[in-house]
Amino acid sequence: MKKLILTGLSFLFALTLTFAQDGTPEEKATATVEKLTEKLTLTSEQQTAIYDVVLEHKKAKAALKADGSLSADALEQQKGSLKASADAKIAEQLSDEQKPLYTKFVQERDAK
Repeated sequence: MKKLILTGLSFLFALTLTFAQDGTPEEKATATVEKLTEKLTLTSEQQTAIYDVVLEHKKAKAALKADGSLSADALEQQKGSLKASADAKIAEQLSDEQKPLYTKFVQERDAK
């Protein structure tokens, strides 16, 4: 009986791990653009341009994560430079009124 219960609990644990998997870069990019649209009230043109930037960033980040040859420090450095590059490209798409809001969004994101 104990083995049956332990087997059942192990199965449930394994099942929950599969749901914790990360989404695709496209799903992540869509979620990010939705957050930014909510915070910054982006126009449809801005949404499209920012989606392209975010998607490129998410794909590059996934490629870095998949590359097992990088050390942890090098990986973090690469991720940081990717994030800075994406932030700069996103800021280019924003109006003067949206830029301070985006700066605040970035600061809150980085504080986590």
